[in-house]
Amino acid sequence: MTGSYTHALLAGLATSGTLTHWFRDTLSRDLPHEDAFQLLAEEASGSPKGSKGLIVLPYFSGERTPIHDPHAKGCIFGLDLTHTRADLYRALLEGMAYGTRHVVETFHEAGAKLNRAYAVGGGTKNEIWLQSVSNICGLQQSIRSVTVGASFGDAFLAALAVGAVERSELKNWNPSSRLIRSEGDRVYENGYSAFRGLYEQTRGLMRQINAG
Repeated sequence: MTGSYTHALLAGLATSGTLTHWFRDTLSRDLPHEDAFQLLAEEASGSPKGSKGLIVLPYFSGERTPIHDPHAKGCIFGLDLTHTRADLYRALLEGMAYGTRHVVETFHEAGAKLNRAYAVGGGTKNEIWLQSVSNICGLQQSIRSVTVGASFGDAFLAALAVGAVERSELKNWNPSSRLIRSEGDRVYENGYSAFRGLYEQTRGLMRQINAG
């Protein structure tokens, strides 16, 4: 049998948006619930890139790709008395961006070079999160006009199936509204190295905790 094939490489962090909700509900109860994410982002904007040396492992529910470790634990490393909630929240966002870079590098190691990145979902409302991903991963992100995510693509597939749209209309279904370009920063190279090393040096302890 001959024919053309399309392959999809899929990956996902076990905890991302859920982690921001945990932070809001656990460490930000003084903020108005409906405005908490916006206020936290404003606070975090006062923290410098690298969050004054804080590193967060976002493995609060174990981790899927690329470490595939259900025993992985969340970790906030590097705390001292100068750190504030703003630093903690920024470090949380940067930790998820470091996790994303780990996925991207794993794709590259497998021979799948990423040429384009499209961003959708609730994270597109957080400029620090968006910029951290671009800076840490060295990627330019295209923000789509409609950011609800997979459901909007599902709608296109359904419309295509019933003949309401043509395949050629896909490029206009959800066009790009703006770009987030990588600014790069040496502090993130050091932070990513610490991020990778922190997991390697603590994963045995993570399993020990689970065994206890």
